[in-house]
Amino acid sequence: MAQGLAVAKVYAFASVDYPGAAQSLVLDSDGTTAVGAFDFDPSNDTGLTAFTFAGGVYQILTVPSSIISVATGINGTGLIVGLYIDLAGALRGFAINGGTLSNVDFPGASQTQVIGVNDAGQMVGGYSDAAGIGRGFVSDGGTFTAIDFPGATTTSAAGINAAGDIVGGWSDAAGFHGYLLQAGVFTQIDFPLATRTSAVGINDSGEIAGSYSDAAATEHGFIYAGGAFSTVDVAGARSTQLTRIKNEGAVTGVYSDALNEQHGLTGQ
Repeated sequence: MAQGLAVAKVYAFASVDYPGAAQSLVLDSDGTTAVGAFDFDPSNDTGLTAFTFAGGVYQILTVPSSIISVATGINGTGLIVGLYIDLAGALRGFAINGGTLSNVDFPGASQTQVIGVNDAGQMVGGYSDAAGIGRGFVSDGGTFTAIDFPGATTTSAAGINAAGDIVGGWSDAAGFHGYLLQAGVFTQIDFPLATRTSAVGINDSGEIAGSYSDAAATEHGFIYAGGAFSTVDVAGARSTQLTRIKNEGAVTGVYSDALNEQHGLTGQ
């Protein structure tokens, strides 16, 4: 996979901030409903709470028996996935379909988080095995398959498209890298000269969204399409992260302003 640089696309961004929150994250959208999490006071460690935003209306997404909850993905049928910490302090995945919540736990894992879902309901995420090693997974109809980048110390899976192509991140002694898993073949994804790269979203055209850190440790969003990278930054932001790119090219993510406060974003 050639990894060159392309001319950056210019996006029109809009902030998505849960009313009164000091921190808001937008992790996905189906074009009508955006999902993410908010925190009223991060300094007091009050914890993130999942929310939805549709038609100009913000709503808390109730995850029973949770201390912290984050909605990480939504597909075209309205299925919402995410992660939460339960009352016992365990990290678990969830799926909400038509108002009904189901837990998503990798068999035998001490921790599970669901990060992405496609329109067929295939879910991807990460889990900790019995040895405490972070590994990725894909769940198809309740059947779980582990994902491990060759030679990695840890692996996570974050996005999946209609073809079943998966993107995510992996680490080794040199740092953290992105990857694409397509037809059983892994391809490493590193933004040129970046110190860290994370691939998070992939659409049905194979366009990939994520973030990278430059030599000054500043985080930028990126799109990888047609064999080339484009940097995507919110004007004036201290950092930008992209979390999804949809089939029509719309993106979601998070940015930090001059005061280092985090805001959700949508872009077209």
